[in-house]
Amino acid sequence: MKKFLFIMMAVLLLLTSFLGSVRADELMDMFSMRITIEAEDEVYQWKYDSPDYYEFQHEDRVLRAEDAETRVDNMAALVNVNEDVKAETLAKRIKEEFPQLESMDIRWRNGDSELYTWRWEKNEQPMEDS
Repeated sequence: MKKFLFIMMAVLLLLTSFLGSVRADELMDMFSMRITIEAEDEVYQWKYDSPDYYEFQHEDRVLRAEDAETRVDNMAALVNVNEDVKAETLAKRIKEEFPQLESMDIRWRNGDSELYTWRWEKNEQPMEDS
């Protein structure tokens, strides 16, 4: 019986580390991200710094660490940035969740420490820097 429990614990430990490494692999391409949007006269900010700094801010409310992690992960998945994406495309993705989007500023530093910046404002041409 002790041997069975030992084997089960070992399997659970390996499974837990595998799931943690899958999540870490997803974030390895991202060294840091800053997303600021204005919608309906409100400001939202999502921040991520590798390996595990998360922050979400909406007006005066600030969440950090585990409290912000899901919100930051969800926004990162929504925008799904990469080196080739255009500001208009990112704005369209954000409008899925924030239909009244007025402006956005996304700054992303990839695993090679290259900084990419996308800005978009309602009624203006998109401006992209890399």
